[in-house]
Amino acid sequence: SCTAVVVRTGDNTFIGKIAQLTVGTDNDDTPIAKEIHHFILIVSGVAMFLGITFFLIGVGLGTDIIDNLVFMIGIIVANVPEGLLATVTVCLSLTAKSMATQMVLVKNM
Repeated sequence: SCTAVVVRTGDNTFIGKIAQLTVGTDNDDTPIAKEIHHFILIVSGVAMFLGITFFLIGVGLGTDIIDNLVFMIGIIVANVPEGLLATVTVCLSLTAKSMATQMVLVKNM
């Protein structure tokens, strides 16, 4: 058995002060997160443009509206994931190669 004297508890301890510091910081987007978000908007815009264009061409040719709608949704859904994954992977690998040649230590991407 032993006896102890508690001096500080909760937020008054050293760990509590660290927790307060981490809560007080802002979570700003990293530069690569901003670039990826911008790229997602571009890829999505291009996919929407292509889908709507093919929908209008189909309507102009006189095909069924439901078939055109399904084709438009298929184009939009197929373009976004396919283009996004490949481009983000290439972007990350080129960035990593560039930073490696400059001997950069990355803390947070």
